[in-house]
Amino acid sequence: MSSINLHNDEIGIKVVYYGPGLGGKTSSIQHMHHVLKPDSRGQLISLATGIDRTLYFDFLPVKLPKIRGFSIRMSLYTVPGQVHYDATRKLVLQGADGVVFVADSQLARHDANNESMENLRVNLKTHGMNPNTVPLVIQYNKRDLPNVMPVDQMNTDLNPRGVPYFATCAVSGEGVFESLKSITKLVLADLKRKGIYQEKGTETASRKTEESKTPSWTPEIEKPRPKAPREQSAIVNAIEAHMETVSPSQIPPAPEEEISQPLGLSNLWKPGAGHEHIIALEQHIIEGDYLAAVNTAQDALRAHLDDVAGPGTTTAEALLALGVHGGHYVRFQGAVSRGDPTISDALFCLFFLTDVDLRMQAAGVQLLQ
Repeated sequence: MSSINLHNDEIGIKVVYYGPGLGGKTSSIQHMHHVLKPDSRGQLISLATGIDRTLYFDFLPVKLPKIRGFSIRMSLYTVPGQVHYDATRKLVLQGADGVVFVADSQLARHDANNESMENLRVNLKTHGMNPNTVPLVIQYNKRDLPNVMPVDQMNTDLNPRGVPYFATCAVSGEGVFESLKSITKLVLADLKRKGIYQEKGTETASRKTEESKTPSWTPEIEKPRPKAPREQSAIVNAIEAHMETVSPSQIPPAPEEEISQPLGLSNLWKPGAGHEHIIALEQHIIEGDYLAAVNTAQDALRAHLDDVAGPGTTTAEALLALGVHGGHYVRFQGAVSRGDPTISDALFCLFFLTDVDLRMQAAGVQLLQ
């Protein structure tokens, strides 16, 4: 769900890239990170294993200039494509404002695409979201390979809603940025429909219309064609303005070392004991030692949060003061108390600790150092 900061006139948008394993979700994120100007993008974060290139999520914050008085801050995530990471997919999908479904065009991936789309519908319903109305864009990826399915056939299988779709090649970036611009427009239009985001003057104009009296009969006249919303053009221009001055097609692929060495959440942490805790936690996850991971997480939270909480202040009270979601703390406690924790437990502990630390950094207090 989008976050609205009325004090700063800022709208935070979360877009999740969904689809089968190795279909091009991570490559799409990496390309956009490569072509966006450095001052308009954040650090690309990734956790990976040999099973699936993206184990947890990639996070790419993109801040656009003000549009109609609002600053737009986008957070782009990908989910793991492997079936056994479904719990992680649900976690990342929670609170999404829009989805980009990245389908693999190869003929052999027909069933995987369909299964993943159905899984998306199920998980959206789990979060109380309507799969028939949530903003959605589809990328038919890997169009550069042989033995690909016709786009019309893929549309029949995956796109009964008739949402915007793009033939893409994530490696070269063809069509990738177009899908980002499209989902941005759909999400903002959805927020306007829900009353979360409005153009200035819209409310006043609507009130005047409701208060005016309509005559009992009016002559039939030809209605003027509706003009394309001006804010949509502004959004497109704003996104393009944050790309490098050259065309995306002229931008060489990112250096191999940039995309072959994924970063961890530990990169968000400042040097210190807390940083070392998170590095160790990440390593335990990669090695599959989830019990050691959650124990490390428990030690990290206890060792540092207790010092900051002060006399007479409980850990729960300190977290509440930071605005940490109470349900997240309950889940964290459940994960660290479980005798046989799963990969989802370990990953959630990593997420929880990083969320707490980032909140402390934003509040000007170094919690984990």
